[in-house]
Amino acid sequence: MKILLTNPPTKLAIDSKREKYFVRAGSRWPHSGIKKKGCRPHYLPFPFFLGYAAALLLKEGFEVKVIDGVAADLSPADEFLQKINELRPDVIFFEVTTPTINYDLDLIRTIKKQLPESIIAVGGSHITTFARQFLNKCSEIDFALLGEYELTLLELVKKLAARQEPDIPGLAWRQKETIKLNQFRPLIEPLDILPPPARELFPLSDKPNPTVYWDGFCQYYPALQMQASRGCPYGCYFCLWPQVMYRSRKYRHFSVKRVVDEMEMLVKKYGAKEIYFDDDDFTIDRNFVRQICEEILSRNLKVKWSVMGDAINLDEDLIELMVQAGLVGIKYGIESASPDILLNMGKPVNLKKAREVTRILKKFGVKTHATFTLGLIGETKKTIAETLDFARQLDCDTIQVSIATPFPGTKFFTIAESNHWLKEFRWEDFDGKTKEIMELPTISGEELQYQRKNFARRWLLSKIFKPGWLLRQIKFIFRAIRAQGLSFYWTKIKAALVNELGL
Repeated sequence: MKILLTNPPTKLAIDSKREKYFVRAGSRWPHSGIKKKGCRPHYLPFPFFLGYAAALLLKEGFEVKVIDGVAADLSPADEFLQKINELRPDVIFFEVTTPTINYDLDLIRTIKKQLPESIIAVGGSHITTFARQFLNKCSEIDFALLGEYELTLLELVKKLAARQEPDIPGLAWRQKETIKLNQFRPLIEPLDILPPPARELFPLSDKPNPTVYWDGFCQYYPALQMQASRGCPYGCYFCLWPQVMYRSRKYRHFSVKRVVDEMEMLVKKYGAKEIYFDDDDFTIDRNFVRQICEEILSRNLKVKWSVMGDAINLDEDLIELMVQAGLVGIKYGIESASPDILLNMGKPVNLKKAREVTRILKKFGVKTHATFTLGLIGETKKTIAETLDFARQLDCDTIQVSIATPFPGTKFFTIAESNHWLKEFRWEDFDGKTKEIMELPTISGEELQYQRKNFARRWLLSKIFKPGWLLRQIKFIFRAIRAQGLSFYWTKIKAALVNELGL
């Protein structure tokens, strides 16, 4: 039985040179970007759910093919569909997303028309939330996998191969004329059940090169992505994966040995110079982080690494140990500087602690990236001004400013819907980066879009005249050029400028 795991490309032409594209599998918040035609996106997260699923299927002896059309920059209508038709798989699986759902349904219908014998299964947060509705709406969908789907997909394929009824946990399906929603599958525990992702199949199983996956925060090349954990105990009402894919605030991690074994493998097999831990929150468990650092040092493993974490659980002793073990960068979420917004949000951000942790990270030469979200419940022009003032005082190196998006399945969506804050919308408008789809009673959507652009501009203007900050950025730039090569670095910078400024 031939199984195709895919990440379909979704592109919309802007003009003769530029196009809008969507970041899909691998991203905790589906969103769009702008790029030049024929160029890869500047930000490409590795699709971990697909990667682990591929590894499980391979381990059980199934023939697995992969087409990541986003990372391979395939054209949707020609190259992508042509590759599927050439493979003629028995089972096709991919994640649908909220902003691309209508394109995804059209794609499913096209594939089914061309390959009527192929079984089509889908997963992801949107189908998890609306499984019954979309199975009713699109008869070409054979199965919908709910939540964290790796083990569900494996069991489904086994049942199909044995020609048995797939009445299994984590599945929505048709039993004759009835749509059946089975109970959710328990979370995967321990995570070590999952083999390392089958990176050797990505982005294309006939042309693999996992080094194409890239996060612009990384400073060294090749930089490969890993996960050490899943989940987050905090209750942020806007956060998509904990509420929908995991349906839990439980934090789980791989064993320390497994994590460092995989790091070692990435260095030996792919020549990784940096490893980016794209966890929901790498720094939740201080003891776990400490043990990873000690294991890296005990093996004398020489590789730089960076993480998605937080500024809540760190202190100087732990940061110093992390730096000794190779830490060079950390991203962390602040979201807002308004005490009321933070309290309602459910995230225990301590602004004083965030300043102190940022100062310590700067002391040890660690690159820092803080994320802010405008348009959370209770947002006003005054609270945005408070957050901007805090961001300007915070001595971080870079920032990200997003507009809050109430993705379906989250508490945020329920609150927005019940309060009639949602405008008349299309699913395409649920773009977790710049698009405002709500009218809060305290601030208009148009004002939020203006404030987002103004926030980033005023933050940068406040920094470029500070000699210490400027010298630090020059140091990071030269480090990146030496580690990545001028050509690669400049290519990524140009792609980022196209995405952020539409150049």
